[in-house]
Amino acid sequence: MYLVKGESLELQPDLDVSEIPIVRKPSKDATWLGPKESAVRQHRQEMKTKMKTNKVEEVRPTRPKQTQCQQELDQVLERISKMPFRDNRGPLEDLYALHIPNCDKRGQYNPKQCKMSLHGQRGECWCVDPHTGRRIPSAPTVRGDPNCSQYLSELELPDTTQI
Repeated sequence: MYLVKGESLELQPDLDVSEIPIVRKPSKDATWLGPKESAVRQHRQEMKTKMKTNKVEEVRPTRPKQTQCQQELDQVLERISKMPFRDNRGPLEDLYALHIPNCDKRGQYNPKQCKMSLHGQRGECWCVDPHTGRRIPSAPTVRGDPNCSQYLSELELPDTTQI
């Protein structure tokens, strides 16, 4: 006769081997579950308990605080995502009217900001303060490179004309 003991079967030597072994069906409380099944069952039980007590923990990913440039970029991208499609061409024609800020890898404004190219022509470019995104009044607006580095140095120099 076979005896069920945990996961293993043991043959009792003094019993008649020709007897039919006892077969047990697994129950919900069966101890034969492997580690994965046990972990899943335990997790489900914990979730039921939390749900009954209304203590389900919300897991929200922590996002680093966005810079002004990143916030402005997110707003423009949100507007683009909500633009209607026309004649199966999409919202591309409406994009030319938008200013999409150019942020650097630290989230600051790139000193050179440009409009999109249109019909093979480069878009207009201008220089901005990297911290505020505001145009530098003394810098030109040109189709090409306005050489913003020379105008950035003006931002850092104190105004000596009023002394």
